[in-house]
Amino acid sequence: MQTWQDKMPDYKLVLWDKNKFDTNSVAFVREACAVKKWAFAADYIRAYALYTEGGIYLDTDVIVRKSFAEFLKYDFFTAVEYSPNVVKKANSLARLNADGTPKVPIDGDNASGIALQAAIMGGRAGHPYLQDCLNWYAGKHFILPDGSYNMQPIAPAIYANLAQKYGFRYRNDFQRLAENMVIFPSYVLATNRAEASPESYAVHCCNDGWRSWQYRLYLKLARNNLVRRLTGRKPLASINDIIANKH
Repeated sequence: MQTWQDKMPDYKLVLWDKNKFDTNSVAFVREACAVKKWAFAADYIRAYALYTEGGIYLDTDVIVRKSFAEFLKYDFFTAVEYSPNVVKKANSLARLNADGTPKVPIDGDNASGIALQAAIMGGRAGHPYLQDCLNWYAGKHFILPDGSYNMQPIAPAIYANLAQKYGFRYRNDFQRLAENMVIFPSYVLATNRAEASPESYAVHCCNDGWRSWQYRLYLKLARNNLVRRLTGRKPLASINDIIANKH
C-alpha cells in the first residue's frame, strides 16, 4: 500500500471495512462474512464503494508503479484478466467468434480464462455499469439451501458478463465501451506477477486466499521459483523487483 502513496501522493486513501459498510445490509455479503469468505463479500462491496463514492478501488495486494491520473478522464476503467493456460485448457476461443463475441450467450464462466480485472477498478459515482453489478447480487444468497457456497461464477467473470451490454468483447486488447468505459489490455493492470512488464501501471500479486487449501498449496508450488526452474518455466519476479519496475 505504500506504493499507492508513493505514486499518487495527492490521493485520499479510504478503508472499506465493517465500520464503513454495513455487512448485514445485503444477504449475499452477510452470509459470506458469516463463513469468513471475505473475498466474496468484497465482490459486492467494491462495486458499492465505486457506485456510491466514485474513485479507484484497489485490493490491498496491488502494487502501483505509475500514477493513474491519465485514467481519470474515463467514467469507468479496468483491464482484461487473461490467463493463457486456462484459455488453452478450456478451449475457450472455440466458443468465441473472431471479434470476441460469444457464439452462445455467456451467463456464467464459460469464457474461462478471459474476464475483467476485479482487483483494480476505477469509476465515477452512479455509473450505470456499477449499478448493474450491484443489481446482479440482489436477491442472491452466498449460502445455498443445501449448505454449499455460491462461489461460481467469480467476480471477474460476473463483471465481464455484465460489461457485454456496453460492448465488451472477450479479447485481450484495448476496448472503448459505451458510457465512457475503457478496458485496457491485461498487461496495463497486470493480473499477477507473471504478467508484470515495464509498461504495467499496477500489478496484482494475486494471493488467491479465497480458494481451497489444496488449490492454494498447488499455487504455492507453481509460484515457487525453484520448482519453476526445475520444470523449465521462467522464474517470477520478486515483490521488490516489481516495485522497482525491473519486470
